[in-house]
Amino acid sequence: MRILFVGYNLHIGGIQRSLINILNVLATEKDIDIDLFLFSPGGELFGEIPKNVNVIKSSYLLRLTATPFKNVIKYEKLFSWIMRIILMFLVRIVGSSNFFKILFSLEKNLNSYDVAISYFNDVPGNYFNRGCNQFVTEKVVANKKIGWIHTDPIKAKFSKEEIIESYRGFDSIVNVSKVGKDDFDRLFPFYSYKSSVVYNLTPIEEIYKSANSFPTLFQTNIINFVTVARIDNASKRIDRIIEVVKLLKMSGYINFKWWIIGNGPDLKKNQILSEKYEVSDYITFVGEKVNPYPFIKDADAFVLTSEYEGFPMVINEALILCTPIITTAYASAEEQIQNGFEGIIVNNDIKSLYEVLKSVLDGELILLELKKNIKKKNNFNHLALTQLKDLIY
Repeated sequence: MRILFVGYNLHIGGIQRSLINILNVLATEKDIDIDLFLFSPGGELFGEIPKNVNVIKSSYLLRLTATPFKNVIKYEKLFSWIMRIILMFLVRIVGSSNFFKILFSLEKNLNSYDVAISYFNDVPGNYFNRGCNQFVTEKVVANKKIGWIHTDPIKAKFSKEEIIESYRGFDSIVNVSKVGKDDFDRLFPFYSYKSSVVYNLTPIEEIYKSANSFPTLFQTNIINFVTVARIDNASKRIDRIIEVVKLLKMSGYINFKWWIIGNGPDLKKNQILSEKYEVSDYITFVGEKVNPYPFIKDADAFVLTSEYEGFPMVINEALILCTPIITTAYASAEEQIQNGFEGIIVNNDIKSLYEVLKSVLDGELILLELKKNIKKKNNFNHLALTQLKDLIY
């Protein structure tokens, strides 16, 4: 069986990590040959592609389009800066669909696949973070075409017109949670016959190994909270952390530290806000880490503050490392966490986060009990692997 995966890039991110996990699983199957077409080869996770996966190179302009602008400025020469700026203007003039059609004309057609998978869904309202579906539709010949959706279709504000156009040429549409599929089917019933669920795979042994690769040197006489996320206030709501810490400090709580692992467009804004509220002593912005697992393992609790999520892999990763979860109520939270047993799901607001963290610091919410309960947790890999194989075979 020949399978093609199409992705945007392999910089650090949940979708990128889940793609690596699927490639690692399927690469062990003797009857499967895998090609990987990336708009922008490279990125922090590029070295984790299995050796028997064939990476197909993209053209210069497509690579430039899919490379974050900050990376272009940091690593590329002046000519590439200028070209990237020209591309940013061009996509606004001609529109995303026509823009990518022009870029794809520079790519060769990819033929004779049993299955072609567009692994990155389009980001509504974004000019550049899209195109994988269009590439699979226009440039790939395959017996079966599958598109993945990694987010909450309601909160992401997918429109009927976008969905019809984007998934018209696909045989199957994958959601990463049951609630995601239910919402998709309700919003877009004309494609419900195509939709299915495939949970994210988690590399359990690799996580264990990575989690013990270096010491975090956390203070043991305080409570250590950890958040691993893209620093993006629109969806991940990292700004909520700063607001919650301000409230905790005002209430007299000083026996904690909050470690934020990640990078993103709102990093500087959140650092400035942290200084403005005079809570920098309680918050450490660690930055981007290819291996965040030692921080998750050593944390007293993993905290997710997102406005919305699809089926966040980092929750499964924290559970594998037996770290209690405190999270806002994203759509699929109850599919991943047994509320009150392995962690706590709170309302999607600052006050609810503050109240539950206050109870942790008061000792009313016993994290050690949650930790013991997590050890009884079954992981999703068996079910996820069955779902995946049912889909592609």
